[in-house]
Amino acid sequence: MKPIENIPQTTDADDGIFKSENEMRESLSKLCYGDLFLIGRIWVEALQAVLVGTKFNLIPAVNAMGKTKEDAVPKRPPPMKFEELPIYENPHYEYKDHVADKDKCPEYKNKLVHNALLPHVKKSRKRAKEIYENFCGTMKSHCKNTCASVKENKKRVKEYMRHPDNLVLRQGVLAAGTLTGFLLGGGGGVPKRFFFTSLGALAAGSLCFPKQTDEYFRTACYHTAKVALAVYNTTCGKDISLRERIPCKEDLPPEPKPRKPLCSK
Repeated sequence: MKPIENIPQTTDADDGIFKSENEMRESLSKLCYGDLFLIGRIWVEALQAVLVGTKFNLIPAVNAMGKTKEDAVPKRPPPMKFEELPIYENPHYEYKDHVADKDKCPEYKNKLVHNALLPHVKKSRKRAKEIYENFCGTMKSHCKNTCASVKENKKRVKEYMRHPDNLVLRQGVLAAGTLTGFLLGGGGGVPKRFFFTSLGALAAGSLCFPKQTDEYFRTACYHTAKVALAVYNTTCGKDISLRERIPCKEDLPPEPKPRKPLCSK
């Protein structure tokens, strides 16, 4: 007896639009006044082939032994124990070979739209990065120049306001600062008015008379602390004394000149 040969069986798998070539010819000959569902399906399949890169099939592909394309692609088998492994089949090796065959073509995952838009996206990103870097560099340069200009102008203002030839202007600025603090402290009683007046005088004095303002401020703090300590000692019956001030080196009188040695007879 002759062995039975494998005869291809016809199946409507692989999601073909037409079941046979004759049906395709008859439908395409009447395409202008044919079925709207068929025309819409052809249009959708064409759009998928252009945008996504899928295969456009009009007639279903049939393999030997009646296996369709979906059946020919091995699926990833679930984890198995060695007792559960089949004897005559090797699903793990088939899936491994399938993955290896896909990896041989590195562009099998690239889509048509991806390949078309990738160069333009790269170019746009590079251009955007260049614009951003140029903008950051420009802003840093402007900030650096602005800080340097402000520092230089601040130095010039201090030198101008502390110059001995501008004594009248310096006194006027001090009086204006004191008056501003006095006006800002209005409506809050004597403590608030005194605090704001002192604050305005200190701000204007530190600009025009820095050395004198520092001396007056230290002296006022010292006498205020002595008065507060005297009140505390009187009230609580304590005897706490405050250390006397140590004069600054600049306030000390200059050292006397050395005397000439006496001539010995």
